[in-house]
Amino acid sequence: WIHYIWWRGILDSMTEKKKVLVSGCFDLLHCGHIDFFNKASQYGDLYVCLGTDNNIKLLKGRVPVFNESERLTMVDSLHMVAGSRLASGTGMLDFEPELEELQPDVFVVNHDGDRLSKRELCNKYNIQYIVLDRTPIAYLPSRSSSSIKNDIRTCSDYFTPNKLPYRLCLAGGWMDQPFVSKLGRGSVVVVNILPSVKFNKRSGLATRYW
Repeated sequence: WIHYIWWRGILDSMTEKKKVLVSGCFDLLHCGHIDFFNKASQYGDLYVCLGTDNNIKLLKGRVPVFNESERLTMVDSLHMVAGSRLASGTGMLDFEPELEELQPDVFVVNHDGDRLSKRELCNKYNIQYIVLDRTPIAYLPSRSSSSIKNDIRTCSDYFTPNKLPYRLCLAGGWMDQPFVSKLGRGSVVVVNILPSVKFNKRSGLATRYW
């Protein structure tokens, strides 16, 4: 954002608009992120500093779903974002070099990202520190990257090719067991249920691969 800051500084000198910095991973960009960016941009021109893949792995023990180039591209395309770049530091305060370079007036976090180390860093540079409530937009469900990843994991577990879901066989045969064993080998538990006349009239279950 160096060139952007250069000409943006000319406009700032005329409009006296403040510079606002936020930092984070921003993986699996969702409406919660958008709401956060919108609220933060109300304090001035919004700049976003994203954690690199390596630093996120260092902090969380895993790499993000979208790599740093993808995340940077998505965030930079948002209309409320004046500029974005990857953090060049490491650890929880990986954005410190960019903060020192940009010299923002305001640093914004939500409750999940509120840390004493961030407060102390802002005090060091005389930067206003603002903590936003993490409340979803009224007509939208609450979202977080962690919950979305869990949902994706659940769906992928069910729809993964050659992975059998649980199945229910009542008073049925096992003629398809050789086919089933090709897809998912392992032990089989069979429960025999004695069907009644009432059950026979109402049942419509059959062995089936979903």
